[in-house]
Amino acid sequence: MSYKLSWLLENRIILITYDGVFTKADLETYLKESLDMRDRANAVLGAGGPLVHTVTDARRMTKQDLSLQEALKVVETLRKQRVGWSIYIAANKLDQFLAGVGHQFAGVRYRSVSTVQEGIDFLKKVDDTLADFTYSKDDSRKSIRE
Repeated sequence: MSYKLSWLLENRIILITYDGVFTKADLETYLKESLDMRDRANAVLGAGGPLVHTVTDARRMTKQDLSLQEALKVVETLRKQRVGWSIYIAANKLDQFLAGVGHQFAGVRYRSVSTVQEGIDFLKKVDDTLADFTYSKDDSRKSIRE
C-alpha cells in the first residue's frame, strides 16, 4: 500500500500520506476508505454540523501509475458526500497540476499548499470551528516550492 489514512483531528481533518508509487487500485481503495471515514464523522457531527476536511501529503510519492483519464473515471464514480476543503501538498509541479484538474472535475473545494502546517493554517482561516486546533508534528520534509 502506498498511502496511509488517519485522523489529524478526530472527525474533522483526515490526513492522507502517499509514499512511493500510487496506483489506480490505491486510488480506488483510498477513496472508499476516506468516504467511509467521512460518513462516520458526518453521522457524529450531524446534518448541519461542521465539515470534514482532508489534507493530502503527496511529497513522498515517487510516481503516479495511472493516467488522468483513469483517475477522472474513478472520481466520476464517487457518490455525493458532504465534504469540506481538500488541501493538497504535491510531489512536483505536474502532480500539482493533475491534482488541481481532478479536484475541479470532482467539484471539491481545493487548495494547494507547501506543507501540512500551511494547510492547517488555511483551514483555520476558512473554518472558525478549528480556531483552537494546533498542529505539532514534524513537517520538515522538503516542499516543491522550496
